[in-house]
Amino acid sequence: MRTNALRLLAALFTLCVVAAACGDHEAAEVTPLDDVSNMEAIDEKHDHGDHEDHDHDDHDDHGDHGQDHGSPVEFEGAAVPALGVSVEPDPAGGINITVNTTNFAVVPEAASTAHVEGEGHFHLDVDGTKVQRFYNEAIYFAGVTEGEVTVMVELSANDHRTYAVDGEPIVAMVTVDVPPHDHGAHSHGDAGQVAWAGEAPQMAIEVVEDPKSGYNALITVDGMTLSAENVNGDNVDGEGHLHLHVNGQKVGRLYGDATHIPVLPVGEVEITVGAFANDHSAYVIDGEPIEASTSIVVAS
Repeated sequence: MRTNALRLLAALFTLCVVAAACGDHEAAEVTPLDDVSNMEAIDEKHDHGDHEDHDHDDHDDHGDHGQDHGSPVEFEGAAVPALGVSVEPDPAGGINITVNTTNFAVVPEAASTAHVEGEGHFHLDVDGTKVQRFYNEAIYFAGVTEGEVTVMVELSANDHRTYAVDGEPIVAMVTVDVPPHDHGAHSHGDAGQVAWAGEAPQMAIEVVEDPKSGYNALITVDGMTLSAENVNGDNVDGEGHLHLHVNGQKVGRLYGDATHIPVLPVGEVEITVGAFANDHSAYVIDGEPIEASTSIVVAS
């Protein structure tokens, strides 16, 4: 079982040159460009220098800004964090990953900053290879093919070191079998739109440069229930998930309110987050999509 490196590199190239926006077919969700997690897999494996849009040196064993990612940080408090993980294949391809923790605070705004005990985020390893950092307790990861896959989640400090207790890293691991995927059986491009029932939800998005590499998207959603457990199921009014777009091109499915974007094209970039129902229909009000956008300028 492995991530598809060639497809990941192709996705990065496509994004950086800002190619024409792809269609809305859900089959695209199993291609690397359609999931931020796969872009992050490239970010974890390549160091292309100091440019922000090519700073891909997010390795556990590479120090950055004085951080030693190779040495775990011992948890010193009495309330030791606990970590669990479950993984389910997604009918559209890829996998849905859910983590549960106790005595731990995920703080996306503090990523790549100084260590504060009890704060941090998660790192994801697939088949022994680190592929991304993430901030939500449920994520969709498209970068797998069918067969047996081993997923490991690490509890990481703000400065990206892995938390440990008595020298043992705090990790959770599970192995699942991903069935073959029939692209034609899950064409979410036909999902269309669904009218929002009730008072409109309030959405906002802020994108800030990460002190280490890439960018962090911080999302506010009020009046909508984000549901990873019911994705691909029947539509329930007011429930669903988010899609993230960069310059009009879909790059991720989100079940939470924050994500790390490892690379963005140079120049003015528009990042948009939209509300989608469980069945992947776009939520609309009076025919207009429910979404929020922001623009940033990425220097060369």
